[in-house]
Amino acid sequence: MPVVSMRFFNVFGVRHRTSGTYGAVFGVFLAQLLNNQPLTIVGDGSQTRDFTYVTDVVDACFTAAVSDITQDIFNVGSDNTYSVNYLAELLGGEKVYIPKRPGEPDCTYADISKIKKLLNWSPKVSFEDGVKIMLENINQWADAPVWNENSIKEATKDWFECLGND
Repeated sequence: MPVVSMRFFNVFGVRHRTSGTYGAVFGVFLAQLLNNQPLTIVGDGSQTRDFTYVTDVVDACFTAAVSDITQDIFNVGSDNTYSVNYLAELLGGEKVYIPKRPGEPDCTYADISKIKKLLNWSPKVSFEDGVKIMLENINQWADAPVWNENSIKEATKDWFECLGND
C-alpha cells in the first residue's frame, strides 16, 4: 500500500483544543487571558517546543499526498524551537509558575531536513505570526475551561504520585 507517515510537532491554530491536562498550552493560556487570570507556566518556562502552525501541517500533508514518494516517514515542524516563556511574552498578561510535571520533556524539536530535501517543503507561518492569528481569534476560547494553579494541581496529582516529584 502506498503510504507516507507524518509526525507532527506541537500543532497549534484556531479552534485549538481546550480540554485535557496535557498538550493544550494555547487553549489554556488564551482562556486564562480572556478571564483575566495569570498564565500558568509549568516549571520555569524555559522548556522549548517546536510549535507548528496548523496550515503548515495541512500543506505538508498535501505536499506528501501529491508526491511520488511512498513508504517513508517525515517530521513536520517549524524548524525551530520556542520557550513557553517566549509564548507567554508574546501573549502578554500576568504569569504564575507551577511545579514541573514529571516526565515532561525539556525540549521537543522536529528535524525537518528530510521533508525539506525530498518534498521541497518548508513551513510558511512564523511562530510570531501564528500567535498573532491566535490572539486575533481569542474569542473562540470564550467557553474554554479556565485552568488555574489549583485545578492543574488536582488534575495532575496522579502524575506526581506515579512518576515522582523530580
